[in-house]
Amino acid sequence: MPTPAAVRALAGLLAAGLLAGGCTTVVAGAAAPAGTMPTDATDAEVEIHLAEEGDPTDRVARNALADVLAYWEETYPQEFSGTFRPLSGGFWSIDPDETDPADLPGGACFADDVDELADNAYYCGEDDVVVYDRAWMAGLVRDYGPFIVAEIMAHEVGHAVQARAGLDDPSIVSETQAECFAGAWTKWVVTGHSEHVTVRPKELDPSLLGYLYFGDAVGSSPDAEDAHGSLFDQLSAFQEGYADGPSACTAFDESRVYTAQEAGRGPGRGGGSYRAVVDGADDVLAGFWDQALARGFPGTAPLGGSLSAPHVRAADGSGMVCSGEGAELDLQYCPEDGSVRYDASDLLEPVYDDVGDFAVTTLLGLPYAMAVREQRGLSVDDPEAVTSAVCATGWLAREAHLGRLDGARLDISPGDVDEAAVVLLQYATEPTVVPDSGLSGFELVDSFRQGFVDGGGACGL
Repeated sequence: MPTPAAVRALAGLLAAGLLAGGCTTVVAGAAAPAGTMPTDATDAEVEIHLAEEGDPTDRVARNALADVLAYWEETYPQEFSGTFRPLSGGFWSIDPDETDPADLPGGACFADDVDELADNAYYCGEDDVVVYDRAWMAGLVRDYGPFIVAEIMAHEVGHAVQARAGLDDPSIVSETQAECFAGAWTKWVVTGHSEHVTVRPKELDPSLLGYLYFGDAVGSSPDAEDAHGSLFDQLSAFQEGYADGPSACTAFDESRVYTAQEAGRGPGRGGGSYRAVVDGADDVLAGFWDQALARGFPGTAPLGGSLSAPHVRAADGSGMVCSGEGAELDLQYCPEDGSVRYDASDLLEPVYDDVGDFAVTTLLGLPYAMAVREQRGLSVDDPEAVTSAVCATGWLAREAHLGRLDGARLDISPGDVDEAAVVLLQYATEPTVVPDSGLSGFELVDSFRQGFVDGGGACGL
């Protein structure tokens, strides 16, 4: 998985057009036994044309396809009318350096030049086929683990489901919906229903940053013909399917809140220097909570009461120990004096450099929400408090994205919400940042998603 310093390098590759076109929105995990040992699917169960005997990528793809097809044979009649029809054109594995074009069928789904099929995986409805470049996916496995192959297959078969069910939406809806279907299938695997693929929930955690690779480049148009959505759009769609099942996926339409923004059409990148970002985050958080408590937002009534704004200040060493005793932390709310404290050199400055300005606001939002909870007589030292605080930062991002913050204290720029997801995955699971929560990055990002999608009513405040 990419390290924090690699996040911008990956984003740069995306912006350079490395992944122009194609349909490969997935989450990468690491396949592993989950109670019982899986068995390999046979070629008689799922034929993959031109698969290489003994090739590990083709083996994982066949195992995944067998389980994905079994899932939809069971699930499709429950969600749609009729039965799930097998793909008439089948599944095709290619390697641009080895595949003979003469071995490929004709038709609109196969280019004359095998190189044009490279670095991709896609469902093509004209011939009802799934095609993938096994050499390219072998490279993804090295970076993200073998479950990434399974997720690619789940996503592409999701498009076949759409074709059979008559779901015909703009690209960004179609792509996030297929990712939602992949999330629903993954939950089916996690709960022990699959025969050939297994994965533990905790193995999904470090893999979620794979969305940096598959999300549209920051600043891409959500209206583009091949739009897939931002990192957060795809990640939240996967999590919605995982949490709520395929029925939630079929409800996707253009009214869904998407964070992908075309450069030049939305607000410009804000923030500025590190110091300006920290000071601005303090103002944004105070303004957001004042509005949330006193005036509310469209669809969310005011919570009531008022806020005694906590003092946000840098500290290090013994200054990060609220009571003067205990372990040094990098981020915390101190009930003793009502302060929000952060370690600049060990946390916020690296976060600003490696992830971005809104990542700083996201992290500071966690102890700030704890201050709100403490003033409202709610807990501040248990997992419920953590999920509530993370949810509240998602709520803040929602209202800023929709332009509902009084006084326009914060403009959400393209990629900002992605930064929130990245910093929750990369930093917030550290016990020095969110101590003693016992929550995975997957769970933290899901709490953020609930606040962003559903607003403050989801946050237990």
